Amino acid sequence: MKKQTLLFPLFALLLAGCGAPPPSQGSNETSIGLSSADPSVTCSGMTTAPSEESSSSINLEEYISSVIAEFESSSRHTPDFPPGVRKPVVYFYPEEEMDLTVTFYDEDRLMTTYPKYEGGWNIHLKEDGTFTTGDSDREYYAIFFDEVPNYTCNFTEGFYVTKDNAISFLEEKMDFMGFTNRETDEFIMYWLPILESNEKSLVYFEQTEERNEECPLGFSVEPDTLIRTIIHIKKVNEPTYIQEQTLTHYERSGFTVTEWGGTEH
Repeated sequence: MKKQTLLFPLFALLLAGCGAPPPSQGSNETSIGLSSADPSVTCSGMTTAPSEESSSSINLEEYISSVIAEFESSSRHTPDFPPGVRKPVVYFYPEEEMDLTVTFYDEDRLMTTYPKYEGGWNIHLKEDGTFTTGDSDREYYAIFFDEVPNYTCNFTEGFYVTKDNAISFLEEKMDFMGFTNRETDEFIMYWLPILESNEKSLVYFEQTEERNEECPLGFSVEPDTLIRTIIHIKKVNEPTYIQEQTLTHYERSGFTVTEWGGTEH
């Protein structure tokens, strides 16, 4: 479906700009057709139209088929995202301004980090949760990282989610676990397209206790409240029964740190 969507404007470009002659002066009609195109005029990177020696008019169906084949051949080699726990984002809610060091215990599993992880994140937190790092005055509102996965999810429990109920499902579960509207919104913006693309999915939430065992973080000042979750998503082709997971609700109080991320199976 994505390839077809991309090709519609491509065909319009081929018809309108790849050799179609401009309308004659004084004419009120514009006639666009490849049969009257100059075969020597082509778009950069596209298959060359047949020459006058081979045909006095272009077979539109064959020409479009050749473009599709060329497009699919090039798109086959587009790399997928590397496997891993994608986009864990960590938010901070201090009660007062403070200096804080956050440590990722298994540094070899880190992939992309922002701000850059250099033996730890040494940050200066403001009361509104934004922070600076090092000597820079640049403000951040969250820590981001990707990690090599180290967790086996067997989906013996969880939730069956369809494209149609994905939004209400994610809102309900994230709200229940204790995430704010902003955290939930950003979570949904990232993971909703995947659930909708799957149409049918199994979902399991790895919550704080499991997350702390699988991927411990160290804090120079211990949070009063720590809420962490990783969503595990597995595409299925038909309605699938799964024992419903019982989620834990967390009350936010004092210095609070939250994290969300996810991975596909």
